[in-house]
Amino acid sequence: MGAFLLWTALLLFGFRAEANEAKGWLTDGQTRDVVAATVHSRFPEPCYSMYHNEHLEGSVVSFRSNSPNEGASVYFYRVASDDCDYIALEDGKPVRRKLVTMDCCEYGIVAVDRSTAKSYWFTQEEGADVFEKFARDEHMRPDLPASRLFVAFYREIVWGDSDEKEITSLEQLRKSVQRNFESAYSPYDKDRVWERKFEIWWRRFLSRNSQLTLGTTYEPISEGTRVRGFSLSGFKLTVPRSDGPPKGKPTLSQWTLLIKSDGTVERLPSKAIYSNR
Repeated sequence: MGAFLLWTALLLFGFRAEANEAKGWLTDGQTRDVVAATVHSRFPEPCYSMYHNEHLEGSVVSFRSNSPNEGASVYFYRVASDDCDYIALEDGKPVRRKLVTMDCCEYGIVAVDRSTAKSYWFTQEEGADVFEKFARDEHMRPDLPASRLFVAFYREIVWGDSDEKEITSLEQLRKSVQRNFESAYSPYDKDRVWERKFEIWWRRFLSRNSQLTLGTTYEPISEGTRVRGFSLSGFKLTVPRSDGPPKGKPTLSQWTLLIKSDGTVERLPSKAIYSNR
């Protein structure tokens, strides 16, 4: 029975590979090469770690307005630095070297359309602009009227998966602010310096925002959907920690997204709800 199941799986894989080849799609290896070349153009490292993110691929199929059943023609990868041995030329001779990154860098998510070989790199600085081009090229349309799934898809690839980008309860906010104060004031030592500073911030926040209701709202409007939510931006932390007091200050903000029926997303100016040290 086990041999039969294995043979069936191999046959299905073979049929799928032949179908993709007939379509002219990139193979998984070719797709990874495109991802590496995309990141290498800005960060020329000899190697990267690539983590295939399959659950994002189904969203593209679901939101695509044309050919919804053609399968996952877009692959997503989260890219990070990696350790590796590589060959470099030194005085015209190949020399083996070793790269040790010590968990250096996260490069964000890169999507590749396997049918066109186009890549879309969702960096922190350019993610919103890249998403607009990506949604247009892939003929994506939001799930109106609420667009909840489309908004979740947008936030994950443009904002990342940090839970501080969507604050939905006081308990979540308290934990996020607490982590930020602890990392800023007591990152290495076992002292409790951060506790007093955090408690002062938290008491002041509660006294000034006793009527605040946290959560994300979805409002259907004529243009599409207006989405409002809350996010936290904490102290600006560095790795390794620099001497001196942490820069910046924990700020709770309310953000607004306008999801339009054509798949474009407009981010309206954020409103600071509370900001203090």
